[in-house]
Amino acid sequence: MPFTVFADSQIERGFELARQYCSRCHVIGDYNRMGGIGNSPSFTWMVKSADWRERFQTFYARRPHPVFVRVPGYARWSNVEPYYPPFEILLSEIDLITEYAGSLQTAN
Repeated sequence: MPFTVFADSQIERGFELARQYCSRCHVIGDYNRMGGIGNSPSFTWMVKSADWRERFQTFYARRPHPVFVRVPGYARWSNVEPYYPPFEILLSEIDLITEYAGSLQTAN
């Protein structure tokens, strides 16, 4: 049982991070199911891909994210001026967001 509680708390923390960083552009679940921007795929759609986990864990290197996402220890991928407020995210936080996204896969 303690493992489940720990796992649930990781998923909750991943949700909070997704809400903070991702929900501006992506629908991340029931929280903002009518939100996001039209050309950004929803989390529930993305987790249907066979390589969804890799895509989530490397999102900062995938367009358009390199313009405004910074990961400590990784060189800036783009010198283009950000059109969106830039933010810094840790690899451990990306792991938590990935776990939250995975929880959406099993819920559907």
